[in-house]
Amino acid sequence: MKGSHLLAIMASAALAGTVCTSCRQPDNKPNIIFILIDDLGWKDVGFMGSEYYETPNIDRLARGGMIFTQAYANAANSAPTRACLLTGQYTPRHRLYTVANSDRGKPEDRRLIPVANNESVALEHILIAEALKPAGYVTAAIGKWHIGRTPVEHGFEIGFDRDSLGYGANHFNHEGEYLADRLTDESVKFIRDNNPLIKGRPFFLSLSHHAVHTPIQAKKEMSEKYDRKEGIECQNNPVYAAMIESVDESVDRIVKTLQELGLADNTILIFFSDNGGHGTFTCQKPLRGGKGMFYEGGIREPMFVYWPGKIKPGSVCDVPVISTDFYPTFLDIAGADKPEDYTLDGVSILPLLEGRVTLNRTKLFWHFPAYLEAYSGLTEDSRDPLFRSRPVSVIRKGDWKLLLFHEEWILDGGRQKISENNSVELYNLKEDIGERYNLCNGDPEIRNDLLDDLLQWLDETGAMIPSDPNPQYNPK
Repeated sequence: MKGSHLLAIMASAALAGTVCTSCRQPDNKPNIIFILIDDLGWKDVGFMGSEYYETPNIDRLARGGMIFTQAYANAANSAPTRACLLTGQYTPRHRLYTVANSDRGKPEDRRLIPVANNESVALEHILIAEALKPAGYVTAAIGKWHIGRTPVEHGFEIGFDRDSLGYGANHFNHEGEYLADRLTDESVKFIRDNNPLIKGRPFFLSLSHHAVHTPIQAKKEMSEKYDRKEGIECQNNPVYAAMIESVDESVDRIVKTLQELGLADNTILIFFSDNGGHGTFTCQKPLRGGKGMFYEGGIREPMFVYWPGKIKPGSVCDVPVISTDFYPTFLDIAGADKPEDYTLDGVSILPLLEGRVTLNRTKLFWHFPAYLEAYSGLTEDSRDPLFRSRPVSVIRKGDWKLLLFHEEWILDGGRQKISENNSVELYNLKEDIGERYNLCNGDPEIRNDLLDDLLQWLDETGAMIPSDPNPQYNPK
């Protein structure tokens, strides 16, 4: 740890013992901590069923709060999900669809010219920090950002990523300090420096770990423990397991800091991931696919919410939720007004946290008008061996999920030839969570209902859809 940061933490710890009795959080508003893990899959934690990865601290918190079994990211890779949860908007509105360029893979393999990708969220979008500020919150974004510009430019009072901490693209710096530990140090410092019992303002902390994203690197002594442990099916990588354990230690340190400062009972903690697990190193069976695919393994995430005294311990919620829901939920929790003349695509899940059984919503949507090349893992789960995702739009409605693949839809006859052109896949997730049985032609009434809803949504959001054939495409 850098000396200056260590001194600051020690000073804050000393100050924490002198709590101002006349200071309190305005209207006793809760503090909000949002912990986002990078590439952590649906079953990469103990509370979701892993018997190889060890996450005792995360599991304890999950059992003490509410576990969401059908929580979705807004995309199958990192940047668009982060853009969606920070703006509260679906991808057609901010047009950040993927990481880097949208024409990934070999040009001769792409049938369409993809929609150009935004690599930055425009400043016209009102991020969650700006919306919480009128409610009195001090805000920080620590860790992976990945949506262009800086957190401070988008309204966070404090915001930095690994570059400003002296890290390159690795999880270790030149001094051998581990990135997950350092981001936790900085988060602990923020909590201490902004102790609401002293400062009189509630805080919003977004801690976005770079773990467990590649490169797969972990502390040697921790990975050696997993060398001695027998793997289970496709969860058997000791270094990846050790990265997950470091995340578990991070969460424990955050909670212990809250307890030490007397803030635990007035702080809500949300745990989430930005997309599915990387199929080269882990898998999410019985879900199909992983990172980069719009099958369940690429977009369904581990999620829990811990809020002592507010959420009944041991709660489990099976209602589908999605990362655009966090923005309106945070507004509800903070008692903040929705920004004027600003579209929010999610809904507040506060009713679910309070024990109500449903939400006033029936449909979720995804839009990915780009290409994402294949990697070495999970090729058997891909639609084809060349790409994890080709241009696709998706709807989930009730137990049903429909994927519309734009290459076949646009170039191979669309609705007129829907029964033969392989443009649509339809799955009943209640009966077929692994998405193995395409019912496109088995239940045309449900297919057409979902397809009409999806096409209407694409139109209403002004979604840009690739339509021009790629002159470089080689059908051979």
